[in-house]
Amino acid sequence: MEIIIAIASKIGESLVTPLGREFGYSINYHSNLESLKGEIKKLFDKKDGVQGWVDAAQRNGENIKPDVQSWLKNVNDMIQKVSHFEDEINKKRRCMYRWNLSRKAYKIKQDVLQLQNEGRFENVAHPAPPPEIWSTFEKGFKDFKSRMANMNEVIEGLKREEVRMIGICGMGGVGKTTMVKEIITRLAKLNLFDNIVMATVSQSPSIRTIQSEIADKIGLKFDEESEAGRARTLHGRLTEIKRILIVLDDVWTELDFKAIGLPYEHTNKGCKILLTSRNLEVCNEMRSQQIIEVGTLTTEESEELFREMVGESFDDPDLHSTPKDVVKECGGLPIALVTVGKALEKKKKHEWEDALNQLRNSNPVNIPGVDSKVYSSIKLSYDGLESDEARSCLLLCCLFPEDYNIPIEYLIRYGWGRGYFSSIVTLEDARNRVHSLVDQLKRRFLLLDGGRSETTKMHDIWPNLATYDTISLVGDLEIPVGCPKLELLQMMDGRFSKGSMDIIWKAMKELKVLALVGMEMEDLGSSRSPGILKNLRTMILDGSDFDGMSTDVIGPLENLEILSFRGCDSMRELPREIGRLKQLRLLDTTNCRNLEVIPHGIFSSLCRLEELYMFQKGMASISEVMSLSHHLKVLSIQIPSVIHLLPKDIVLKSPTIKFHIYFGTRAMAFWEMIDRHAESDSQAVGLMLKKSKKLALRNVKNFSALTDLDEEGFQDLKVLYLDHCPNMEYLVNGTSALFPCIQSVSQFPNSFLTNLRFLTLSSCGVLKYAFSLSVMRNLVQLEGLAIGGCYQMEEIVSKQGREHDEEADMISFHKLTNLNLWYLQSLVA
Repeated sequence: MEIIIAIASKIGESLVTPLGREFGYSINYHSNLESLKGEIKKLFDKKDGVQGWVDAAQRNGENIKPDVQSWLKNVNDMIQKVSHFEDEINKKRRCMYRWNLSRKAYKIKQDVLQLQNEGRFENVAHPAPPPEIWSTFEKGFKDFKSRMANMNEVIEGLKREEVRMIGICGMGGVGKTTMVKEIITRLAKLNLFDNIVMATVSQSPSIRTIQSEIADKIGLKFDEESEAGRARTLHGRLTEIKRILIVLDDVWTELDFKAIGLPYEHTNKGCKILLTSRNLEVCNEMRSQQIIEVGTLTTEESEELFREMVGESFDDPDLHSTPKDVVKECGGLPIALVTVGKALEKKKKHEWEDALNQLRNSNPVNIPGVDSKVYSSIKLSYDGLESDEARSCLLLCCLFPEDYNIPIEYLIRYGWGRGYFSSIVTLEDARNRVHSLVDQLKRRFLLLDGGRSETTKMHDIWPNLATYDTISLVGDLEIPVGCPKLELLQMMDGRFSKGSMDIIWKAMKELKVLALVGMEMEDLGSSRSPGILKNLRTMILDGSDFDGMSTDVIGPLENLEILSFRGCDSMRELPREIGRLKQLRLLDTTNCRNLEVIPHGIFSSLCRLEELYMFQKGMASISEVMSLSHHLKVLSIQIPSVIHLLPKDIVLKSPTIKFHIYFGTRAMAFWEMIDRHAESDSQAVGLMLKKSKKLALRNVKNFSALTDLDEEGFQDLKVLYLDHCPNMEYLVNGTSALFPCIQSVSQFPNSFLTNLRFLTLSSCGVLKYAFSLSVMRNLVQLEGLAIGGCYQMEEIVSKQGREHDEEADMISFHKLTNLNLWYLQSLVA
């Protein structure tokens, strides 16, 4: 009975609380509704406050936190729920509904209180990550064939694990930055990197600016003020990213990665660097493992890009060939094609022709935007050169016509005359310096390769940089009067009229260089002016019809150091007055085909002569020339025949002389070698062979192997040309009569041709193989090999002697980079 009472008591207790609450719903109907109304107002106020913070954060470009977004959505849902509940109250006003409505009001209030509690946020957003770098790029890349090849090379290089740095180089305005941006866009789709960042370095790099650009792109904020502190922070953040590509655009000098805070190589193997520069040397200095040179556009690509800029005007028949001529003047440079094209879109014929004329004169001041965008870009490269010598060398190139193959030797001789090489003692040293400068300017894409050996070219788009003290006249142009400060006058392919020299004598007292190239001369020596060009150091008459008789012009030039008559076919006699030029260092009569008379004693007083280039028909002056050889640095002479030449005739007293002795009647370019055309031999030739670094043998019939010419192996020889040697059976014959004790090729002296770099075998009809095994093993320095027209050649390396050699099949030329084989129809595969 007690148990039943206890159970009944517990049941009663459990029923009293909910029953009380249920009765309470009816009693507290009005108070529940009022309480709900008050809590909803509090929630709305909180919601308005949070929404205000959200709006402000969004205006700042920040990202709203997901829990805030979820809370705002729940509040909006609650608003809808309360709105429906209010409608329900309005429809059910009878007392019979109060219990149910009161109960709902109570439960909704509990949900509202929970939302109020959840809406306590310290902040509602966090800074947005920087936009993906490629999303900010403007569209501008054209998938030209030349560009696609470069771009694919870069992308494939970045895929290779061992490649850590790639350099893209090319002249200013060629489109390096545009290409890099397209590469970044394509890399994003390939998912090769977790992050790609890009910073512009520029000519005067700022470490802080570079740091900030990179930091912005990875969402990093610096607390440190010092560059070193920022570098540590940046380095730490970048090393956390497993795969990152850092693009450094427009790099002018080698960068200090540590000072910036960039990881590289051992600090983060997942970090790769892609840099662009207008200087090939910078890419090498920064140890780029792969360097891609971006060239100018082809003619077809240039026209396609230009047509896109100017539209229908390109094919306007009224303009004839003007659009294509404008394209040519832009020189394949994208920045020029785009800028000029936009400026000429929908322009009239006279505006097109005016623009073409200005481009041809490198003075486009009236073409909107061209001067600032195109020429300033190129001038920046000029201003960025470290030395005055390099700038001066480039200015000398501006003297020559468009597309002209500029002889580097002219740059040397003009530069010497202008005094550009104050610290240099000899012309040969100046020659080395100028060749070095030309190579430097090519690596910076300010000069191009010329169309012929020993020449260079200017880019078509280069502005006219001629200075007030330099004048170059091409064609039949009159010498300007009133140039007292003029130091260099060049006249090409025109007429040097009577009285021209009078103008020079009287009005150009400061002249240091006078070059009359390819000029018709009415009378060079007609002047009887007492004026003396005391400052003239270089006089060039190359290719002009100077006859050598106008001696009163040359004699008074007491300080002349360089005198060149190269290619003066009209000259029959060398002016005797040359003997008065005590300061003369260089005399050049190369290719003066009709020069017959060289006055006796003309050379004896030339005590400072360093270089002599002479084409002569007689033998009288050979011994006199040899008497100068103790101070000559360069000797290049052509002798018509070797038959009567005795060993005593050719005695080079200076051990360092650079010589070219040419036997025969056909002239050729200057080489540091002996060029032998005669069919007979002499001891004199043999004496010269030992000193030769370059040797050309052509049409020589009386030898069967090089061992017939030198027993000791041509140890200094670096370049060898053998052409039309019809009886040559071996390059080296190990059983030659000169070496009767040698029984096999394997016993041949191991010093033979050990320094040879380049070898050409051409039209040697009975030659059956190029090398024996032992000779091949001596050619450890060989870089280039060309063999052609040797119709009986069966093997490059002979099998003879290889059958008993364990390493005979291991034939390799470790330094060979250029191999050219042609017309070898008997070659056995």
